Amino acid sequence: MIESDRQKLQDLSRRSQLGFLATVRERLPRSEWFLVGGAVRDALLGRIDGAQDLDLVVRGVGLDELTAVLEGMGQVDAVGRSFGVLKFRSDGSASGQPAIDIAWPRTERAGGSGAYRDFEVSFDPDLPIEDDLSRRDFTVNAMAWDFAHEELIDPFSGRDDLERKLVRSVEDPDARLSEDLSRVLRAIRFACQLGFDIEEQTWAACVRLASKLNGTHQADNGENVRVVPYETVAKELVMSLKADASRAMGLLLDGGLVKALLPELGRTVGTEQPIEYHSEGDVWTHTMLALERATSPEFGRFFDGETPTVETLLAIVLHDVGKPGTMNFHSDGHISFHGHDLIGADLARGLVERLRLSSAAGETLRPDRIWWLVRWHMFPLLVDLDHVRKTRLAALFLDDPEAGRQLLQLSCCDRLASISEGGESNLDGLIHLMDELKELAGRSANRTRWLLSGEEAMETLGLEPGPEVGRLLEELHEAQLSGEIYDSDGAKDWLLRQRKAERRND
Repeated sequence: MIESDRQKLQDLSRRSQLGFLATVRERLPRSEWFLVGGAVRDALLGRIDGAQDLDLVVRGVGLDELTAVLEGMGQVDAVGRSFGVLKFRSDGSASGQPAIDIAWPRTERAGGSGAYRDFEVSFDPDLPIEDDLSRRDFTVNAMAWDFAHEELIDPFSGRDDLERKLVRSVEDPDARLSEDLSRVLRAIRFACQLGFDIEEQTWAACVRLASKLNGTHQADNGENVRVVPYETVAKELVMSLKADASRAMGLLLDGGLVKALLPELGRTVGTEQPIEYHSEGDVWTHTMLALERATSPEFGRFFDGETPTVETLLAIVLHDVGKPGTMNFHSDGHISFHGHDLIGADLARGLVERLRLSSAAGETLRPDRIWWLVRWHMFPLLVDLDHVRKTRLAALFLDDPEAGRQLLQLSCCDRLASISEGGESNLDGLIHLMDELKELAGRSANRTRWLLSGEEAMETLGLEPGPEVGRLLEELHEAQLSGEIYDSDGAKDWLLRQRKAERRND
């Protein structure tokens, strides 16, 4: 073990969350303690953060004896006790700090369905730590730090795989991934999060097993349920998108997972586009290029260093999902996709709801927001600023500033990924729109308080409630946003002049 690795793991061992270990080991001198899993991996990679999940394995002590000691030092949750697991939060731990999992060494025997929970678990305080590590998914997650001897236990060469930047299955990949088919998605997630490649045999197993992710099995209550629940699919997909969206989608396509899980999107592969606007290629190629543009220097300059949210990235992935179903070849050879924004919006919302992507913890993914972004993604690129109503711009971009910003970012990526025959992407229209919006926002800083209420407008004009009042208020708001009026007296005068002019014209 190289000294720098030892130093990284020693530094992790000294963290305040693990301060209780010295006292526990003193009171339970026969106990042996190991840090396992992702924390070891991330420490060796220098990726530890303050909210790191910590998993400990303890040998040589019973759970009752261990619980009695821990209860004097903090809060013990025995919810996983039947599986040989305790959750512990020490006194004085930082607010929001996750509980530490403390478990006996265990082995697992898969039930054969491929479901995450379909395992027969055996735990034993005297089981060698190497046996516990042998049940884990990937070699980079199958390492342990021995606190007593300050040694890295690495029976499957996970440290070498960190050096080689490989995600590799522990032992036989077909057998290990078949035990829990969600590991197919997890391999992609780790590759995206760590910037690693997936080892050749492990990847081959992922491809072979991809079609099984939609399988079902009979639960204990007799009900047929999904082998990989949609909530698990959502978690893995969203985390992969957040880590590296374009790479995630490329791996999902190459592994057959787009076909299995995202068939609506899979139909964009090979869907031809008019070369005069999209010399970059088919709809899928355009979509992947748009994702790449979301992390490009051009995007960063355009949006002052902002990075798109996962929700925005998902809208980019789905923005042209309606094109395959609306493709039309004209007699002159022209290709069009009339209505693909409307059709695509419904498809996108349906996909988000079906996969339950909103269930992904820690992220905001709203089906209705995805629908809205896909529905209006063409507007910023086609709007005629000389004729569009200011109230229309305000409704789309200023009433909900977050949604408006997301729409601009989606359209920017769409435009940057639309390469004309001349090899250019023209952002002039989007630049002019954003300039107009800045000016409009400045004029309407207090727009949440319109200059006149509906009641004041009716009193000024002597009108009863009805459609005419709504129409005049709309015109009044347009005049306010256009900078024609600035105060309530001016608004009343404007209404009276407007009403007088309309009567004269009648």
